[in-house]
Amino acid sequence: MIELLTQVDKPGVIECSMVLSGKEILASSFPAEYKNHATIGKQAFIYVFSNVAKMRSKHNESHLEIGDRRISGYQLKPGLILVCLSAKDSNIALVRKHIREVHTAFLREQVAKKLES
Repeated sequence: MIELLTQVDKPGVIECSMVLSGKEILASSFPAEYKNHATIGKQAFIYVFSNVAKMRSKHNESHLEIGDRRISGYQLKPGLILVCLSAKDSNIALVRKHIREVHTAFLREQVAKKLES
């Protein structure tokens, strides 16, 4: 999972990120100074996406603004959430485009690993 984060974190777009599986953090690049942002993002997006699943909705993206930062959550697949931190004034369209590219690469990797098994 740490390989995924090296693809996600991109200067000027996404400062740091983490991957959640259920309530567990699988990998994180959040530095200590953003520990509160990481905690809020984890709790918020677990709640959001668990309710999305209960409602049988297909929403897979959510955003929060906290101070001068934006926390974005993306459901990569059921039970697997990517949480990203960016500047509040960052271009959200660029953030979304970057995450779509990373998500596509992640899904290709998952398929390749299954084919190798």
